Amino acid sequence: MDPLRTLASLCCAIPLLAVGQDCPFDYVTRQFDVRVDTGVYYGTATRYDGGTDSLKMNIYKPVGDGIAARPLLVAIHGGAFLGGHRDDMNEICSWYAERGYVAVTVSYRLGFYPPAALPSPFAYDQADVVRAAYRAQQDVKGAIRYLRGRAAADSSDTDNISVMGVSAGAITALHVAYATEESDKPASCGAIGPVVHGQDQYPRPDLGPMSGELHPGASSAVNACVSYFGAVLDTAVIADASEPALFTYHQTQDPIVGCGYQQALWGMPFGVSGNYPWLFGSCAMDPHMQALGFTSDRYEFHPYEGNAHDIHDLPLVDGWTAVFLARQFCPSEAGLIDGRTAPAPVIYPNPADDRLLVSAEGGLPFLSLYTSDGRLAARTKGNGMAVGHLAPGHYLLEVRTDQGCWRRSVTLSR
Repeated sequence: MDPLRTLASLCCAIPLLAVGQDCPFDYVTRQFDVRVDTGVYYGTATRYDGGTDSLKMNIYKPVGDGIAARPLLVAIHGGAFLGGHRDDMNEICSWYAERGYVAVTVSYRLGFYPPAALPSPFAYDQADVVRAAYRAQQDVKGAIRYLRGRAAADSSDTDNISVMGVSAGAITALHVAYATEESDKPASCGAIGPVVHGQDQYPRPDLGPMSGELHPGASSAVNACVSYFGAVLDTAVIADASEPALFTYHQTQDPIVGCGYQQALWGMPFGVSGNYPWLFGSCAMDPHMQALGFTSDRYEFHPYEGNAHDIHDLPLVDGWTAVFLARQFCPSEAGLIDGRTAPAPVIYPNPADDRLLVSAEGGLPFLSLYTSDGRLAARTKGNGMAVGHLAPGHYLLEVRTDQGCWRRSVTLSR
């Protein structure tokens, strides 16, 4: 008998993790080795200037998980629709592959016209920026269809796909998840007047359907969306509480993609934002999500009182995200003593080399750490536990608050 599972039944009087047939582990703990296929070609598409881009992706997969149908996460880099690279998301894709996901970072078309006398990031007009974002979401939808077509090669679950983005990538992710009807197509993405630079004119033809034209026939639907400081053109694209689950994080005074209803790049000097579109950031989206009736297990908004276009504490926010995404396809890992509902604690970093930190509701938690053979290794009350003196290996951490009792596998390393 597994001593950790026996121990859990004694500590909290419930199993380690109430998982279904497809959830043999928690999909939060980083525990697997990873292999990666880089530069996988998934199609070509026409750039804003009439040229052609070859679109590629990097595919990260766990090694030794023994799963034939893994959850799939598609990650989208930022860069104001002008720069950035899929490799920017390599690290986070590796983290999710370590958790048991097939995690994929994708390239998409970049670029839009500046005014005649000014360089990028100045924009010719709002329409050209919107068209850049439209091309991005078309490409990512094509990438999702491509990944569905090669599910057997990746051992991925085509019924369990999430999309994640940062900044412009988050704007893209939100529109991939929710802008799924042709009626959602912005008017500026049809045929509009050309860009005029002195005597030169550059046509702006119709950009085609919302879903793009890559790998037609398959679905580009997703189950969940993670937006790190993203925004939408119109909250109406999220129509009801049956839409994909949503996790958002945003600093409240973000000067690049505003948390409220603001022009993109509103905090940049020299009037850069003047020709950028107005967007609904996470703070402006939140009342809409609440009004639609999204439940707390399918919608989380994490505002942070800051003024950076960044994540203030990446291990913490990454932990919140991993718990949220796992909740979308696995039964809850939170076993509560008296049946009340409470958010599961976030434990980070995991693996840890010096100190485990815990973020939990319900006052200061009681923490108990057990070895794989059931021996108590450490116990404390508080939001952290020193582990630098313990041997590397796999342990079980029990977290108790007045809201409930949880167990989580943790790894100590050096």
